[in-house]
Amino acid sequence: MVKRSIISGAPGTGKSTLIEGLQARGIYCAEEVSRGIIKKEQALESDGMPWGNMQRFSELVFRETIKRFGTAKDDQFCDRSLVDIIAYLTHANMEVFEDLKRFDFHQYYHCKVFFALPWEAIYCKDPQRPQDFQSHLLLSECLERVYKELGFTLCYLPNVSLEERISFVLEESSF
Repeated sequence: MVKRSIISGAPGTGKSTLIEGLQARGIYCAEEVSRGIIKKEQALESDGMPWGNMQRFSELVFRETIKRFGTAKDDQFCDRSLVDIIAYLTHANMEVFEDLKRFDFHQYYHCKVFFALPWEAIYCKDPQRPQDFQSHLLLSECLERVYKELGFTLCYLPNVSLEERISFVLEESSF
């Protein structure tokens, strides 16, 4: 099984754009599960979203991610990880469910995490990202803390052009 390198950070920090840039270079990447779940929940007019029913959202993301682990064999990078679910639940002062507590993160993910810090110049709201920038800052702090608590090392992405970010990630990658 291939371990994935995580690209994480709060919403609107350029993670998905970076993933798309890596894919354009022929690098295998797992797309963000969360955004797909949000779009599906919105289409169903259901509440499984981070700003709706956080517990339902978290469980949907967990199940879909586990499902993808069983089918994707070549992914080198992933847009977020299951650690993000813990951070989202923690940020919302909610209980982390047992399957997530027991999950062996280091079996599936490299210990170095590429972390995108808040970058107000590129932040924008959209239908899947309705949070204001202040909420974004608080979530970023929670994500950083949870990754560190779980034994991951954060490698902070510079706030530079997409091409420079891609070069940085490729130079810093462990494969």
